[in-house]
Amino acid sequence: MALPFILGLAIGAGAVVAFNNKDKLKEKSMQLLEKSKDLATQTIEKTKEICPMKKSEKENIEVENKELLWKRLLLIQEHQEMF
Repeated sequence: MALPFILGLAIGAGAVVAFNNKDKLKEKSMQLLEKSKDLATQTIEKTKEICPMKKSEKENIEVENKELLWKRLLLIQEHQEMF
């Protein structure tokens, strides 16, 4: 039965400590955020070096349309050769 009371005290004490050290916590969180941004930027750059850029949807559609056109032309030629 005393567990909720003890838990409340622990949470309250943690909030007081965090409030008293808010400047340090803010500084550390900003440092962590900067490190995360740098790591993400480095990862993106390395990925771009390793993997070629993916074609846009418009380019993919154009390629598909060209392939379909060639297939249709071949079918027409085959059909004309039959007669």
